[in-house]
Amino acid sequence: MSSKKIQFDVIVVGAGLAGSTAAAVAARNGLNTAVIERGQQPGGKNFFGGAVYTHALQEIYPDLWDRNPPLERPVTETGFWFMSKDGMVKATVQGGKLNNDPIDAYVALRARFDSWWADQAKSEGAFIIPKTLVEEFIYQDGKVVGVKTDRPQGDVYAPVVIICEGVNNLLTQKLGLIDHDIRPAATALGVKQLISLPAETINARLGLPSNEHGLAISVMGDVSMGMAGLGFLYTAEKAISLGVGVTLEALRKSGVKPYELLQRYLNHPAVAPLIEGGQLMEYGAHLIPEGGWKEMPRLYTDGVMVAGDAATMVNALHWEGTNMAIIAGQQAGLTAVEAHRQGDFSSKTLSAYQAGLKERFVMKDLYQYRNLSRFLDSHPEFMDIYPTFLNDALGMFFSGFGKPKKRLYKDILRTLTSRRPLLKVVGDLVSFGRTIIGI
Repeated sequence: MSSKKIQFDVIVVGAGLAGSTAAAVAARNGLNTAVIERGQQPGGKNFFGGAVYTHALQEIYPDLWDRNPPLERPVTETGFWFMSKDGMVKATVQGGKLNNDPIDAYVALRARFDSWWADQAKSEGAFIIPKTLVEEFIYQDGKVVGVKTDRPQGDVYAPVVIICEGVNNLLTQKLGLIDHDIRPAATALGVKQLISLPAETINARLGLPSNEHGLAISVMGDVSMGMAGLGFLYTAEKAISLGVGVTLEALRKSGVKPYELLQRYLNHPAVAPLIEGGQLMEYGAHLIPEGGWKEMPRLYTDGVMVAGDAATMVNALHWEGTNMAIIAGQQAGLTAVEAHRQGDFSSKTLSAYQAGLKERFVMKDLYQYRNLSRFLDSHPEFMDIYPTFLNDALGMFFSGFGKPKKRLYKDILRTLTSRRPLLKVVGDLVSFGRTIIGI
């Protein structure tokens, strides 16, 4: 006796932010939607200590605050720390434009948040299938019509499959939407520790007035030992998340072990006092697809769309990816709804997914920063010379008492030109400006 065919209107592969969003939107609009997640539960594989953004969350759930989302502290102070071997210059902003109502950025612990986000999709009617690996696609007349899983009799059918598999884009490769594995020069390895501390201790050490205030900091300079990468610090309610993200290619060339890089950051004289006496809660690593526009696969084909990290939707300069994943998931879900309305699941119909993203910040920003990874790789000065100079220059300025100021300024300039000729400095700044403006 043959088993009954398992049929859905939409299959979503992966229950991260993009996947659960796509499923929620599709199910809300009446489609029978399945989410296939290889982890024990949604969010179980995630290792993240960054921010999520209410502008994206509320676009999916306007009643967000009535749903009691498991967010940590709002980000009320953000900016850059420029680190030398023994010092730190802090350039942060607080108040002003950050005082939106509601505040747009909140620190989140993704293992907890993603589980909640998937529960919201379930409340819309999506069916989540955990502990299940999608291994291959089912084709009919050359078009994808379902997936094969590692479960016995695990074939699942649907005319639309939305791939949200994350940075390890094996399924995307199998579809022929991209012809190579993740590139080491365009992929960062983020290593992180989550360190538990009493909220009062965090507030006192970081100058936060209360638990309703939080930090989101990018760290440049000695934190990456001159390699293309950034450090970070985020404050949860009762923990601090600290880590470093450096490209795989830079790590390979340097021979530095990721855990050594992280420990060096944690031992820095400006950082170690912040976490003294804390208890390690989590330690781990995660790949980040920083290639953006230039590493992006084709986003659709007959019966399939790709969203989130699998589509390299990450803006490395702004540590921005969670909102891109949510908006991409939303657009994929809406496109699936329209395809069912038309009864047409061809690439021609699904191309509306990419067209919709081009009207949003997702594709606009990824295109604007399309040369950023290459710039950082070819300009190591921004990870080494300039942060160190900034520390030296300001240190000299604020300790130049009893010295003729004309000589002081000459000495400050000499600390720069001894490291980098002035014409090259001007060229670096022009090149950086052109890179982030996108010209």
